[in-house]
Amino acid sequence: MAESTQSRMAYLASINTAPSAYTSVIGKSIYGSEDQYLSFVQTSDVNRKSEYLQNINRTLSAQAGPTGFAGNRMQYLLTLLRTSGLSKAKTPLTNNMIGIQDSAALEKVINAAYASNQEPIEWLSRYTGSLGPKVIKQPDTTTKFTKQIQTAFQYKDLGDARQGYSNAYFTAFGVYPAAELDKKFQDSFNAQEKLQNQPTTTTGKVEQAPIYDTKSKPVIDPKTKKQVVDSFGNKKFSKIKTDAAGVKQYTPIITGTNTRQGKGFTEDEQKQHLADFLVANFPEESWDIETLGGSAKSALDALRAANTNNYGDAPDLATLSPIIKSLLKSTDADVSTTILKAYQDDARKKAGTRFMSIADSLAAGKDAKDIIEPLIKTVSQFLEKDVPLNDTFMKKILNFQGSDGKYRMMNDYELQQALITHPDYGKTSTAKNESVNLFQSLKGALA
Repeated sequence: MAESTQSRMAYLASINTAPSAYTSVIGKSIYGSEDQYLSFVQTSDVNRKSEYLQNINRTLSAQAGPTGFAGNRMQYLLTLLRTSGLSKAKTPLTNNMIGIQDSAALEKVINAAYASNQEPIEWLSRYTGSLGPKVIKQPDTTTKFTKQIQTAFQYKDLGDARQGYSNAYFTAFGVYPAAELDKKFQDSFNAQEKLQNQPTTTTGKVEQAPIYDTKSKPVIDPKTKKQVVDSFGNKKFSKIKTDAAGVKQYTPIITGTNTRQGKGFTEDEQKQHLADFLVANFPEESWDIETLGGSAKSALDALRAANTNNYGDAPDLATLSPIIKSLLKSTDADVSTTILKAYQDDARKKAGTRFMSIADSLAAGKDAKDIIEPLIKTVSQFLEKDVPLNDTFMKKILNFQGSDGKYRMMNDYELQQALITHPDYGKTSTAKNESVNLFQSLKGALA
């Protein structure tokens, strides 16, 4: 079944069809009517009820669904029944099958629709739209980029360690380490192994590393005339990057408490040593979007996508590199996932301040594009022109407040009225056809 937001957008697209197109379906009298809907609800004979239900199925299956809905009118009806919650059936829509739960729900819809002299599917569309956008809890699909790097290493000897380092380096960056790095790793590994054979206890903590505004002035050491490097190994600039609200930006550097009691160079210690060495010994100056590979490139793409999917500017590599290093340096996949998810949530939160009507859906884990693009398509189809995001009308929709003063998405009726009263609606073919039909009706009445 399609998500409720998608079904809602499909219905909104359908409002370009004049309601009078289906008025012939409604019977004028509930007694002796040939109307298939009424025949279905009026009969108590099980066999006849099944026959009338199949007649409805065949009729609607032969009709195209509304504009913007990928399916026939029968599939559209089933989608609305399930989106509204009136039916709990889960049979595939492509089968055009009306199950027991669907038919029971349909009978209720027909009775309610005819009580207000409305065509059943139109009544159900309005009812479903009036429920408002359904907040859907998104499954956590955040990629754990450092999974291969975080594989436990238990080296038998230095040779295995060198091979593991070479493989992990390629996984992280998409290239193999140079010969001098290989030698450096050997020395580092040997020294660390010697150190770890001594009983020691180290305590770590969570620290926040500043994300510098690389457009500000570099901080230069007056003695060496070189750019100063902070305690996290990052080059310092005169300003720390801020978000739109002026809040300074930091990235978490996460370590843990690790007690060693003469166990030697353990698996966890080797993993952390490898991760630390990878990050500390890859020259950041040579990072380039075109050539960067491996997990680092995957992390970069995900971080940039978090912004573009929520109509924000994608930061450059220099800005994102501290976060990428944090992802690569963490030996705990859950920690890496948390760092990335926090970044994505922040991007959605910023979008929520621009598009207040969908802030709740963004907070639930949806990206702004997943909601806004179908809405733009619907509005553009209705007005028969391209309507951009920065259009005044779109801004009004995406920052709509109900009568209670709370921000929310317009329901289908409110959007329909807003579209019909739009200055450009009169230029559409639908509006022109309505004028022609009205003229013909007046002409016929006066003849």
